[in-house]
This record gives sequence, structure tokens and C-alpha cells, in this order.
Amino acid sequence: MTEPIAIICPDSSVPEKRLKAVLSFFGSVKIGRPWFMEQPVPFSQSGAVQILHPPEDLKPSGDFSGLLAEYRRWIRTSHDKGFDAFLAFKEQKLQGEEATWEIRGELRRKKSQPHDARRQHTLKWHLLLHLALEIEEEGRAAEELLRTLKEKDSPLKGLIEEEEPLGPVSDLPEFEGPSILSEAGMKQVLEAWFSLFEEHLSGGVVLLTLSPPVFHHLCDAWEEWGGGSAWAEMEFSVPDFSRLNLQELSEAKSRFLYRREGIVLKEAVLGFLKGNSGMSKEIMNGIDPSGLTGQQLSIRLRRLSLLERSSANEIVRYLSGKTIGLIREKHSYGQ
Repeated sequence: MTEPIAIICPDSSVPEKRLKAVLSFFGSVKIGRPWFMEQPVPFSQSGAVQILHPPEDLKPSGDFSGLLAEYRRWIRTSHDKGFDAFLAFKEQKLQGEEATWEIRGELRRKKSQPHDARRQHTLKWHLLLHLALEIEEEGRAAEELLRTLKEKDSPLKGLIEEEEPLGPVSDLPEFEGPSILSEAGMKQVLEAWFSLFEEHLSGGVVLLTLSPPVFHHLCDAWEEWGGGSAWAEMEFSVPDFSRLNLQELSEAKSRFLYRREGIVLKEAVLGFLKGNSGMSKEIMNGIDPSGLTGQQLSIRLRRLSLLERSSANEIVRYLSGKTIGLIREKHSYGQ
């Protein structure tokens, strides 16, 4: 029986533990990466994780690493200006020189075909996704530091006889998720991601995000710009096997999915992804298999109908007929 496939949106790199959380239910994971992003990918040799790249003709030419470093220097002194200002500055600087870095000549053409319009923005999209990854990695480092600090004992432990003192930062809230982008930044990153990877979005895959803010942004965009187009939703829980190694995870997942509850769940999800409207309301609106104990994951899916007419919102056009999803850890219970 086929297992659902997830494409991570819009993260270009996912920590090993979060990948194993996704693989606790999905059969395989695909990650879209812009060109020139060379960090190692966990489990890619096993076939469980596949890396997707934009089309070859959207690959920036020239010294992209040098340009990325130059943009980092640029934003230190021009932090109130964005990518368009930087590209205009760079193009002007290259005029009259023998340019080793070519900012597309299409920018100066009076007429361009739709594909040419994509090519003229590819440099900006690549810069956005590379910088977004740096921001995410800084956020993950801060999240890990906070988790380590929260586990530390109070310096007063053992010195007072009263109730056990709390650690110095134990009452700080947990991070909401890996995304720490602003709303405007998130919109730009999503537009860049969908524009570069649109060829990979066909079929019955789930556009899965690890970030509640990203999921809510996509849902809000659809509700605002979808022109009244319908959507269906389901939410369910599955065991979290992310603490196991990959072989143990595969075996544990197989045991779960071939139990009665697991078979019913997978059939319901696959039917949902195919637009099956024959499922009972109870199954479609929320599956929580009985007998689950220990750490769990919550998965929320929203299947979006085909747009009835074209939308003015770029992201919504890409979402037409797709299924988006959010995966999160749940509080553990049981033994």
C-alpha cells in the first residue's frame, strides 16, 4: 500500500530529528534546494530523502558565492534597502565593465516571454532562499541554546530547604517553530520557493511545513485570494518515532501502519489526498487512533480545490489543487 509523500515547504534544510518526525508517517520526503547550497542532507543515501533543484535554465551564472557575500556586506550599510535596490546597484556597477557576473539582459528588454520573466528574477529568488536558510539556522541555534539553558538547575539548588527552585530560564516560553521571518519576509520567501520549484509540485504530494506561521499564512492567503474556492481539512495523530535510528524507525512505522488503526488511517489519508468524498465525516474530520501512547505527532492537512478563476495573488495560483500540511509535536502522555 502506497504511503503519502511530503515536499517540505519552504525550508531548504531540515534537522535530522525533524526529518525523522516526518518519516514517522510519510513514505519519503523531498526538499527543494536552490543551486549552490551544498550542506549535507541526512538520510539522502537511504532514498528516504530526495533533494530537488530548480530547472537548469534557472541556475544563476557567475560567482554566486561572491555575490551572496557582497549582499551580506551591503545590508550592513543599507539595511533599509532590499534586493531590488541591491540588484540595481550591482547592474549599474557592472555597466561599462566586462561583467563576470551577468544580471540578466532581459531586464532591459521591452518585450519578454513568460519564461523570460521567470529567468530575470531567478537571482533574487536564489539570494532570498540562501539568506532565509541562514536566518533559520540562527533561529535553530538560539532554540537549542534556550533548551539547554532551561534544563540547567537553579544555582540555589541544595542551598535552600524550601521547594525545589526553578532554573534561571525555566519559565521562558518555547519557540513556536523554526520560522522567525517577518510576515513580509515570509511572503517573499514563499514566492521565491514556489517560483523556483513549481515543476516539482504536480501529483498527490503534500506541501508540508514545519512552521505554524507558514501554514497559517498559506491558509489565510487562500481564504483571502482564493475567490471562494473550496477546501477540505483533516487532522490526526501518529506515533513520533524520531528518537529511533532510521532502521528502527522504519520497523516501528511498519508495525503501526499494518495494525488495524494504522491501515484505516493510511487509507483515509490517501483517499483524502485523491479528493475522496465518500469517507465518513468522523474519519475525514479527525482521526486519533485509539491506544496511542508516548510521544506523538499532530498532522493537519488542508486540500485546496482548483481555482475557479485566476487569482491576483502569486502564491495562491501555485496552491490551486494542492494539499498543504502542518506537522507538530504533541505533548506526550501514557507510558
